[in-house]
Amino acid sequence: MNPFLRFLILALLLSPLSLMAQSPVGSWKLPVPDGNGNMVDLKVEISDQGTYTINVGDDPTTATKGKYTMDGSKMTIQDLEGADCTGVGVYTIKVEGDTMTMTKVSDACTDRSGPEGVMVLKKA
Repeated sequence: MNPFLRFLILALLLSPLSLMAQSPVGSWKLPVPDGNGNMVDLKVEISDQGTYTINVGDDPTTATKGKYTMDGSKMTIQDLEGADCTGVGVYTIKVEGDTMTMTKVSDACTDRSGPEGVMVLKKA
């Protein structure tokens, strides 16, 4: 078999794996300061159905529910319940191993992404 054809077939077979690597679906945690300056984890559950939930610390009650869409590496999010701001935010995401980095492109909710506009989440 032609080496180029062999390479092309291999590339086509592996391309879905590279697309899956950027998937945000799963359980994540993001450390944030609470009102007293102590660090607590936001626990983020991102479903493959275009929705997410956020819990604070060890509280099993869902604090925020929202929806998201993906367009390549851009994720558009919108909190629907439990948040002061329900504006739309657009982020580029990069998933590497057990880390997902979300970098703000734009966000109507100014406090959502923190002062630097970057959120680094770890697999929970």
